[in-house]
Amino acid sequence: MPSVGEFAGLESRTMTETVRLFPAKQQVGKELFRRTVPSTSKSVYWDVVEGSRKLAKFSSPGAEAHIQPLEPRKRVNTEVLYIREKKTLDEQTKNFIDKVGAFDEPYGQTLLTEELDSLNRTVENTMEWLRWEAIVNGQIDIQQTEPAIKLKVDYSFSSTHKVAKTGTGKWSDTTNSKPLSDLLTWRRLVSRDSWLTANRGFCNSQVMQYMVENSTIQTLIQYTVGDQLARNGYITTLAGVDITVYDVNYKNSAGTVVQYIPDTKFILTTTDEFSKEFQGPIDVPASDDSVRTEMGKVSYSWVTKDPVDTWILVGASTMPAIQIVDAIVAASIA
Repeated sequence: MPSVGEFAGLESRTMTETVRLFPAKQQVGKELFRRTVPSTSKSVYWDVVEGSRKLAKFSSPGAEAHIQPLEPRKRVNTEVLYIREKKTLDEQTKNFIDKVGAFDEPYGQTLLTEELDSLNRTVENTMEWLRWEAIVNGQIDIQQTEPAIKLKVDYSFSSTHKVAKTGTGKWSDTTNSKPLSDLLTWRRLVSRDSWLTANRGFCNSQVMQYMVENSTIQTLIQYTVGDQLARNGYITTLAGVDITVYDVNYKNSAGTVVQYIPDTKFILTTTDEFSKEFQGPIDVPASDDSVRTEMGKVSYSWVTKDPVDTWILVGASTMPAIQIVDAIVAASIA
């Protein structure tokens, strides 16, 4: 009778293919880093480039072309972050899979898929956290103590693109603040600095409530955007910006529920490409006891002898990169 350790679904290539097919559940941040770049090295870098706004010089036919200097750029050097989570199919679990005298393959496949999905969600949650840390805060700051992992990445946001509303300008002051005017100002800022069109906004439902209750927007609700509110429960388009309300959250190490986008933030950006996500190398044991290297998300299993347990693992090596930082306005609005 085959054992759970010989179950075909536990072959590493099959497991890796399985976890890569899992849909990204409610991961809006992944849309902002939709281009993935494989890296054979754990060290990665990218250039932060400012587009030229200069005009070219006219020249006479046959004359030497005008020489342009290289564009100013800042190189960001860092490493991919490794995320690896595992769990064991202990003896009790294996007894559920192994029927008397036979192997319950359909049930085994279902159980394995569910457990892989659970591990995969944990890994994907962390990858989503990295994306929103980069977008919302303009930096990733890892200060993990157990195990000790420390890494800080500064995405070089300019001060003009990290807006902080104060006093009556805070959107929480629904009588005096001017969210519509702010959006128009920030759109112009992004267009001026990046040459891209800022047409995408992100916030959570608390910030959307500030917008809906704003005295100026209340007038618009009566005449223009009220149907959006009735159909969707929130304003979907304002000042030429398509707004996504993103209330997905995670639990931190203390067990506290935290929003990926805080109650104090509004993010304005573009549907144009301004970012990418590195997928670094990660070692995977092969069936012949050798090791192969893959890029991106992987999964595999192994068996321990004392106690006799089968372990399953999902891992990834990743780093979000923002090349056109002026395509983002990260606004503190409350």
